[in-house]
Amino acid sequence: MCKHIFTDCRHTKVNMRARKAIKITAIVLLVTLIFIILGGIFAIITLTNVTNLKNNDLNSITANLRVVSASGEEIEYYSRYKAEVSYQEISPYIVNAFVALEDKRFYKHHGLDYKRIAGAAVNNIKAGYLKEGGSTITQQLAKNAILSNEKSFVRKLKEAKLAIQIEKRYSKDEIMTMYLNTIYFGHSLYGVKAACARLFGKTPSEVNVAEAAMLAGIVKNPLKNSPLNSVENATERRNLVLKLMLEQGYIDESEYESALRAEYTAPPEQKSDTASGSYANAAIYEAATILGSSVKEVITGGYTVITYCDTQAQELLKRAYDAESISVDGADKMFLLGDNSTSGVCAYVSGISYAPHEFRRQPASTIKPIMAYAPAFDTGIYSPSSPIEDKLYDFNGYSPQNYQNSYLGWTTVRNAILTSSNACALKTVADLGLDRSMSYAKKFGINFDDKDGAASVLGGMTYGVTSLEIAEAYMTLASGGMHRDLKFVSEIIDKNGKKVFIRSDPSERVLSAAAAYLTTDILTECASEGTASKLRTLGYPVAAKTGTNGDESGNTDAWNMSYTSRYTLCAWYGALDGKMPSSVTGGSYPTLAARYIYGGLPRPTAFEEPESVIYADIDTYCAENSHILRLASVNTPEEYRRKEMFSYDNLPEVSDYFDNALPEDFEVTLGDGEIVIGLTASERFDYRVFDLNGTEILNISAGRGHTETVIPQPVAFGLEGYYVEAVTEDGVCVAESAPIIVFISGRDPFFDLFDKFPH
Repeated sequence: MCKHIFTDCRHTKVNMRARKAIKITAIVLLVTLIFIILGGIFAIITLTNVTNLKNNDLNSITANLRVVSASGEEIEYYSRYKAEVSYQEISPYIVNAFVALEDKRFYKHHGLDYKRIAGAAVNNIKAGYLKEGGSTITQQLAKNAILSNEKSFVRKLKEAKLAIQIEKRYSKDEIMTMYLNTIYFGHSLYGVKAACARLFGKTPSEVNVAEAAMLAGIVKNPLKNSPLNSVENATERRNLVLKLMLEQGYIDESEYESALRAEYTAPPEQKSDTASGSYANAAIYEAATILGSSVKEVITGGYTVITYCDTQAQELLKRAYDAESISVDGADKMFLLGDNSTSGVCAYVSGISYAPHEFRRQPASTIKPIMAYAPAFDTGIYSPSSPIEDKLYDFNGYSPQNYQNSYLGWTTVRNAILTSSNACALKTVADLGLDRSMSYAKKFGINFDDKDGAASVLGGMTYGVTSLEIAEAYMTLASGGMHRDLKFVSEIIDKNGKKVFIRSDPSERVLSAAAAYLTTDILTECASEGTASKLRTLGYPVAAKTGTNGDESGNTDAWNMSYTSRYTLCAWYGALDGKMPSSVTGGSYPTLAARYIYGGLPRPTAFEEPESVIYADIDTYCAENSHILRLASVNTPEEYRRKEMFSYDNLPEVSDYFDNALPEDFEVTLGDGEIVIGLTASERFDYRVFDLNGTEILNISAGRGHTETVIPQPVAFGLEGYYVEAVTEDGVCVAESAPIIVFISGRDPFFDLFDKFPH
């Protein structure tokens, strides 16, 4: 009994100690939590102390950026002037679409949606990164109108504080109105009024439910989700918003089904707006990249962006863009003009909503001089007159055909470029090495994906090129092998007048001057005799290369890349959805557009030929028969000489084709009443043997080896002579031996006659 009592007492003491420890731990944790909360509150107060809603904060957001030309003239852009609408002018569909997608408890919370914040926190913890933000429409308004896009905890605290203050000062309708007037929809469009006009050709009050849902779906990623960039992406996002509107009771099943069937149709193109705004929008995009800011922050940051824009050239490109004679139904187009001396874009017009820095298309044959021929000339693997066989090749299982499956057989590199041979371009890169070829192209400004392979030589790239990249590459040729990035922006000045950016990147030699000029010379011929021959009427030197993507059912891209000593021009026609007629090729409308534009530009000087380019005669017979490029030697006949252009550093060897053309063993010997002529015929030449009177005695074909021929002795006594000529297959004598004289000492017929008479 006592033993049990003792045991129970011991347990009682242990339990009391445990409860005491738990109590102490709880008190410590509670005190720690209180300090954490107090510390957090103190931190919030400290960090957000200067952040308070001012009277005019929500009305201050406006497009206050100045974009100016090289001469200081201001350039207009879509959001140059703020266009606001009242709540009454906004369709309820728009309001409901944004609430359904962005903030379904908008009318219930007071600035912060704590339930959504908690849910976002849980999802972020599960994901292991900041996947969701949990911002309400009011918070987004605070960020858009007052704060920056900086992703930080402090900014979120400021955003939350401002949201609460906004809710205390304004009604929900006022908040929604300010929010919709400050949203960025891409394409330099601020506010719902500008977006509805540009995307649908309507006012905000006229928008239907499908359009409202599409509008709401754009905001998260305007670049990806705008219908001007991708109808498919925009429709997918629209359908998501419609589903949310149905689930939240904003539309019924009938409206939902009807809206799902709606197809997006872009409003009639406002040509003048497109042409005027595209340069500024491209410059704004570039300025944002330079500053590491968003486009919104650039437009509303009070900056002045100084560009390379030449207003006269810009007006010329605008007229070309609007010209009916070079317009194609169902085809988009883009013209970009660069100044070779500044490496600046002096004019740009486009019907594409993407900035030229990001809009990628397959370059087709325009990439061939960049990846194949200019590098080949630079390394000395080929010269313009080098023989190359145009035939179907197999490159590790890749065997692309030429256009219409037509091949030239043995030809020259110059002809291969003029006819845009696929096979020869690939053969050239195979001889160069694909890695080496890509290395050159990268130095010219072309970007590749890791998955790009041999098909990229013909323009078959994973993502293609931008107009800036391909124009930059051609400008490198125009600049004699000197490369510099092609840019819209030269300087940026902040709102306080401080220059925060001055372009200072130097030019870099990436190709020899000779290789650039050799390429230019051939492309100049392409503009007069080849696929870009519509440019020949300009009456001055233009270098050009065309390219076309498509098949028998139509084309998707048509290019003319061209340059003079002063300008580089990219003219592109394409179909973003579907195909253009097969008649739209690089040699048709893009080349006509190039001719139109060059016709309005100042007449350029001729291309300057560098001292490293020299002219020398080649041995054409050697090239055509042995398919090897050699310089003519002193033995090369005039008939087989042709002057060609070379880089001084990459001259071919001198030909020995006509050296030792005569057989070394040519001999004439006497037999019994006969003459024996012997020689060994080479593989290169035919041989003709003549007597001293010039009468042909023998004709021996090339490759017959050693030949001995017996002819009757022409006289019984006297001298006879024979010589040999080496003759090409087309009958040209290339060498003549000295005659071999033989003395015939047989009995003279006079003595035979004398013997008939008695002595």
